[in-house]
Amino acid sequence: MINKFKRILACTAAGMIIVLSSGCSLNEAVDNIKGDVFENVKFDDDSSYTSVPAAESIDCEYYESNGEITFGYDSLYTESQINCYKSIGKAVYRISEEKGDTGFYPVGKVTVSDKDFTEKDMDICIKAYTMDHPEVFWLTNRYSYGSMGNKAVIQLYSYVSGKECQKYIETLNNTIDEIVTNIPSGLKQYHLEKYIHNTVLENCTYATGVTTSDDGWEEFTVYGALVNGRAVCEGYAHSMCLLLNKVGIDCYYANGYGENSPHMWNTVNIDGNWYHLDSTWDDNENAYFNYFNLDDDQIKEDHMISPLLDDIKDKESLGDVYNLYLPECSSDSANFFVVESTYIYDFEESNDIMVHDLVEAANNNDKLFTVKIDSAINFDNAIDVLFNKEPYYMFDYISQANKQISTGSKINDSNVSIIILENFNAVVVQLEYK
Repeated sequence: MINKFKRILACTAAGMIIVLSSGCSLNEAVDNIKGDVFENVKFDDDSSYTSVPAAESIDCEYYESNGEITFGYDSLYTESQINCYKSIGKAVYRISEEKGDTGFYPVGKVTVSDKDFTEKDMDICIKAYTMDHPEVFWLTNRYSYGSMGNKAVIQLYSYVSGKECQKYIETLNNTIDEIVTNIPSGLKQYHLEKYIHNTVLENCTYATGVTTSDDGWEEFTVYGALVNGRAVCEGYAHSMCLLLNKVGIDCYYANGYGENSPHMWNTVNIDGNWYHLDSTWDDNENAYFNYFNLDDDQIKEDHMISPLLDDIKDKESLGDVYNLYLPECSSDSANFFVVESTYIYDFEESNDIMVHDLVEAANNNDKLFTVKIDSAINFDNAIDVLFNKEPYYMFDYISQANKQISTGSKINDSNVSIIILENFNAVVVQLEYK
């Protein structure tokens, strides 16, 4: 038999394809919060600021959801922090029409009746609020603070004026409404997550060259990802969080590092189990779902997870990158390769299921066909006998499948490419048709 196998794409142990771009892995972009102190500052009156509408409650009629994200709020540990969080929620919807000295538009001021309220308290509250409210996309990563008597005063800023923001909000609401109303009914949580994941990736590309908000603030937001179709990891993560929570799937964020640079991705709860979901690193030319629902051990192969706020005794020593909420991710039940792959337990006994699934893939014109090798089989040997050596099982499976394909194109067995994902005991076959 002629060896028709053409090439193998090398992969890392974590399964990330070397030859493809993996989003922001080479140039992470996370804009951390920064505060400027002004002692005994007198802030301008904000009563004349423009009021902007809160985001509409857009929920999918097929899926129950309260539309609220509270993981950040629930992580706060003092009454002053809770009061600050609530005040931020009121202040952000009042925006000036004129830029302040910072070059940004001031929003309503926040006061906290606690003279010992520290800058780190402020950082935690602002981070908690912005992560719970990805729809509040206009806030900058800068704030000013000072004191007025026994009160701490915080001044947040918007990238756009109040009237401009009204237009932005209307556009985003319309975009979200279109996405949500087009979600098919009856999807189980895994397939609902996959639908939203694919929708974001199909409509957004990674914004290369953007490292700070000075390069483009919208790319760090849900607005950039869903409206402009261009974002960095923060924009991807905010979009996944917003949309998944709207259809009743708990989703939050994981903060840490990817390839030694600050990075943000998601944690998501599917059928009672939490998983890591990195849609940014999934966004490559062919979307191999390498980072779709990983457990803690799998994500740690090439991500470093930052510490949890609750685990840090000295909160004042917090660095810029930490996590407010971080669930244990210990299941692989909803991992893409567990759910989607055709399993090979024995090359002969798996013949019928392999042929059946190849026929189905061809009828659907699928470009990828994923095979998971049972752990009892030596993985390297399995790759060899499937593609490299007699009896070339995969080519035999394809030949049998082509005989059963009655509609559409047959699988091109003279040009078969694969991606080896050893960490998942899987191999992705790239299908071409003739």
